[in-house]
Amino acid sequence: MKSAAYKAQKKAWNKARRKAVRPFKGLPFLFAPLLVVALIALYVFNWFPMTFDLITGSKRYTIKNGDASAQYFTSDFASDEERVEYGKKLSQSVEEEGATLLRNNNDALPLAKGANVTLFSQASTNLVYGGTGSAGLDTSEVKTLKTAMEDAGFNVNDTMWKFYAEGEGSKYQRIAAGMIADENSTYSANEVPMSAYSDTEWNSVADYRDAAIMVVSRVGGEGADLPSDTDDAQSAGYLGLDDNERALLDKLTEMKQNGEIDKIIVLLNSSNGIQLDFLAGDAVDSVLWIGGVGGQGVQAVADIIAGEVNPSGRLADTFLNDNTSSPAMVNFGSWQYGNYEQAGLTKYNGNYVVYQEGIYVGYRYYETRYEDMVTESGNSGDWNYADDVAYPFGYGLSYTNFDYSDMATVYDEANDQYKVSLTVTNTGDVAGKHTVQVYAQSPYTDYDREHGVEKPAVGLVGFAKTGIIDPGKSEKVTVTVDKRDIASYDADGAGTYIMDAGDYYLTVGRNAHDAVNNVLAAKNHTPANTDGRMDAAGDTTLTYQWNEDKLDTTTYAKSYATGVAIENQFDDADLNRADFVGDQKIDYLTRSDWQGSFPTEPVKLDATDDMVKELAISRYAQGDYDGVFAGSEMPTTGAKNGLKAMDLKGVDFDDPKWDDLLDQLTAKDMAYLLGSAFHYTQPIESIDLPGTRDENGPTGLTTTLFGAKSDVKTMGLPSEDVMGATYNTELMEDVGRVIGNDCIAAHVTFLYGPGANIHRTSYSGRNFEYFSEDGFLSGKLLAREVAGIESKGARVMVKHFALNDQELDRSGICTWSNEQAIREVYLRAFEYAFTEAGGNGVMSSYSRVGCHWNGGDEGMIQGILRDEWGVKGAIITDNSAMDNHYMDGPDGVLAGADLFDSMTEIEYDHLLQYTDDPVVVTAMRDASHRVIYAIVNSLGVNGMTAESTVDAHDPPYLLATKIAVGVLAVAFVACTVLGIVRNVRFRRANPKPRKADFIE
Repeated sequence: MKSAAYKAQKKAWNKARRKAVRPFKGLPFLFAPLLVVALIALYVFNWFPMTFDLITGSKRYTIKNGDASAQYFTSDFASDEERVEYGKKLSQSVEEEGATLLRNNNDALPLAKGANVTLFSQASTNLVYGGTGSAGLDTSEVKTLKTAMEDAGFNVNDTMWKFYAEGEGSKYQRIAAGMIADENSTYSANEVPMSAYSDTEWNSVADYRDAAIMVVSRVGGEGADLPSDTDDAQSAGYLGLDDNERALLDKLTEMKQNGEIDKIIVLLNSSNGIQLDFLAGDAVDSVLWIGGVGGQGVQAVADIIAGEVNPSGRLADTFLNDNTSSPAMVNFGSWQYGNYEQAGLTKYNGNYVVYQEGIYVGYRYYETRYEDMVTESGNSGDWNYADDVAYPFGYGLSYTNFDYSDMATVYDEANDQYKVSLTVTNTGDVAGKHTVQVYAQSPYTDYDREHGVEKPAVGLVGFAKTGIIDPGKSEKVTVTVDKRDIASYDADGAGTYIMDAGDYYLTVGRNAHDAVNNVLAAKNHTPANTDGRMDAAGDTTLTYQWNEDKLDTTTYAKSYATGVAIENQFDDADLNRADFVGDQKIDYLTRSDWQGSFPTEPVKLDATDDMVKELAISRYAQGDYDGVFAGSEMPTTGAKNGLKAMDLKGVDFDDPKWDDLLDQLTAKDMAYLLGSAFHYTQPIESIDLPGTRDENGPTGLTTTLFGAKSDVKTMGLPSEDVMGATYNTELMEDVGRVIGNDCIAAHVTFLYGPGANIHRTSYSGRNFEYFSEDGFLSGKLLAREVAGIESKGARVMVKHFALNDQELDRSGICTWSNEQAIREVYLRAFEYAFTEAGGNGVMSSYSRVGCHWNGGDEGMIQGILRDEWGVKGAIITDNSAMDNHYMDGPDGVLAGADLFDSMTEIEYDHLLQYTDDPVVVTAMRDASHRVIYAIVNSLGVNGMTAESTVDAHDPPYLLATKIAVGVLAVAFVACTVLGIVRNVRFRRANPKPRKADFIE
């Protein structure tokens, strides 16, 4: 039995032991959770290194022996304030020249200065300034429409404004979109129901009756396409007016009929084509399309309404009465392969879309079917152009009138160009600018029908914008047309570009429909002799005709940029030509049989065993590779040649000296440079290569993302479709120049943008980031913007290359199309940026061409970009986040791509696995060459000289975390050990009391 003395002795012994080991017994319990937290932080920081570098604004290197006076690219402006002010004015100019007047009955616009107006719709207080995602704008300082209208001299109904802005109507404000769009929340019209209005609001209109201005807004965003509701042929989904908007328009129409308002003006504030069936009849007096107005464009809108600016925009898309009438709509979306689960596919390789419409995108469909309907050819049926088309591609009105005269066309044989000249005369009462559009028609022949070559009725091949022409004055305009832009791609016969035998036409049209009617007139068609099928007489004085006497399969069979033979690159993306799709074939839309070939249901596909192999997340296998780098021997690495990257500045890309520099790189250097490029390229100490800061910029440099310098103000441009509608290449070059100046101010070297995909339908979530439905217009405007940006030392990554024309399932979706469509529609939007403007790089897309991820497709990257277009700059992937790592490192570098925009460095780790593989290391060496070449010839080396060195180091937050981990680990171990030692020593010196010693 325990005695009281034993209990007291044991208690005293325990107390003494605790005192002896204190504090080393308790501290490990404190340090352990802190160490776990620090280790987790270190893991996260190392898993997302570039992300945290961006958030903290950290660098991983220091430049020693820098020279601030060594500025290879400098600002055009004396101060940041001057640069910002110029950018604001330029942004406004883009809207002034891009906003497009579609209707102006009885010269309803411009309104008289001092007019009393009422702004209608919830959207009037909440304009769409741009889209969401990588092109997001800071709208904290933008003007409202009310302020802009008042600044333009109008009196605005304050009662109705407050109703929408802060009263009962404010409950229906559009939900603000996040970084990534969500179909269920971002895309809602959110118009105020009629039941929310009171007599107070309606009575207020009496004093502001000169004009009712109704705004119809729609927003687009990265990550989700706009709901189309294509199951209902009468519905346009999100792009049709909702019931509340229609009720509001009906109310305004009634008020106008009752004499309560004088005019109805509709502003179309959307980069996605709103279905315009609601414009039937004459109730609406004027319609002005304004797109996404950017940071300064709203003032331009008000100035146009006031007549201070004469609108000169022309549509870059066909605007429709029925958005579902597009042949692309049936296959717009995403479908799973029928045997998705059995084949073991995932969301990154198991979805597809088929471009069954081929080349017939936008006006290429509507205008071609119209011509065939007029000429009663091609089984066009009883189709009616006016049922589908509200306003044709290239359409736009002015506050004045312009006449054409003296058209003359001369062929310049030495340069293989046509020079189309004419005189443009302002016959109205207002000064203004005018766009001259030149279209071409190629013959549609038996050869074409036999080999599946499709021909649009007309294609835009040249354009020019005049200066301001005063009333009664004229300007002579000359438009240069490269004959190669008239050639057609023949994948089945010649396997290259051809010119058919037959009659060709060039015509100046005020829009695409006008151009078709001109050509029809030249073929002796009139409204009278076609029983009214031709809807207007054409002008034969505005056409030029010539004849090619034989089929030409050689003149345009070589790249004009590099001299490389042009041949099929996309047989594996065409279901009718790929050899691994089994017997799965499709009928593309053809003008030889409109009714018989028009898509009626989505194409259904299964993944064959061979397709599953091609769809593998990583296709490269050592010992089973026959591509460009097959047979490579391990290159020299880690040499001590004493060169620095700056020694190669200005040295020709093909100079042998590059080999000496590249020999100094280790395989790990290359993997790090290429695989860790999320908004940064990494410093490489072995060659003293500095890192670079990179950022998004599809509509101007986006410095609001990921911790970019908040004190750097940049230009917030209107959406790219507004830029497209300017048809002004000089303006676009100035836009590029100012973006380049913004990049200098923000120290941004690689710019992720502009965008150059195609408005395949009205419903793509990112149409605001792309110019047009037309590849030629897109490409020519892009080329001048790129030239302007690159002139200031920023390196452009044009995105998203290519066929990334929707957001749904964009990560890994298989895009099936044919070579003619890919080249003539989708690649043309990119082409001129490289072949004419010397563009330096692209961002590849998430999507696949056929079964292959675009950034790892040899035909897309090596065949087109490198060989045909001669691109020596860097190619980067789209953002590689947590789980979309089908954008594979070896596949990318072997195809000719370079950088991986990877948040997690997984591709760096992946490339490290191949540092003993001579094939992959050789490909990484080539890629490193291109990246280093781009950097040393960019603004990224401002402040460096040949004497400068680069000291690579951990960023402060990472270094602090590593120190914390080390300190906590040492403290934990030390305290644990000391606690144990002291406990042992105490026990040796003070034996623990035994119960037996206290038995009574």
